[in-house]
Amino acid sequence: MIDAHIHLDDIRFDNNRGELIVQALEAGITHFIVPAVTCSRFEKLKNLSKQYNCIKASYGLHPYFIDQHSQQDIDLLDVWLSKNTSCAVGECGLDFFLKELDKDTQLFYFEAQIALAKKYDLPLILHARGAVDAVFTALKQADYFNAMIHSYNGSIQQTKGLLDKGIKFSFGGAICHPKAHKLHKLVQYIPSDAIMFETDAPDQNLYPNFREINSPINLIKIIERYSKLKQLDFIDSCNNALQVTRQFFKIPVHDR
Repeated sequence: MIDAHIHLDDIRFDNNRGELIVQALEAGITHFIVPAVTCSRFEKLKNLSKQYNCIKASYGLHPYFIDQHSQQDIDLLDVWLSKNTSCAVGECGLDFFLKELDKDTQLFYFEAQIALAKKYDLPLILHARGAVDAVFTALKQADYFNAMIHSYNGSIQQTKGLLDKGIKFSFGGAICHPKAHKLHKLVQYIPSDAIMFETDAPDQNLYPNFREINSPINLIKIIERYSKLKQLDFIDSCNNALQVTRQFFKIPVHDR
């Protein structure tokens, strides 16, 4: 199993990060895709990826933190990607759910990061809360579709267009909520060869423990729930997602 989206660099893991990683590795979770969200976190993430081979770093500028970004950060990200190993560009994208985040400013940073992903031939890790159509429009304008939308929750109609362009989707703890009927239908609709799994830890803990810090080990519960929704064997679900995630992030089979 690979956790396709987890923020192991978060300060909330500083006291028990190593312990949680060992627990996850022993349970069969072999890798963690960890996307940075601001330039200030690049160095810490780089050091963690050197300390733990299981951590695969991605560097980007998250739309939540536009008040912390500057236009110079695009140049810094460009230089950083040219000198450091990154499995993707992101977490980047758009968030139209939070009304205080200026849309034009978000678009500026997002479009710049799509251009960098094209430049370095890297996939994009996308945030698209309340903004699936706008994210897709930006990708179409750039003619670049090597992307995965994490914590995906679009409509079936939106999903059809994204699938046609080969875009991937990652699902996390939200599918474990017993009343997430729309999301359950969406998961059942999307073919397994377009799906990855994530925890987004330390955020997005599983129902009903929303106030508690999420843990990497919860990836197993997420895949178990998915398997029931799709009426698949748990091992088959793991293997399908493992293949999709390895291929998307170009993680060699011998990389353990």
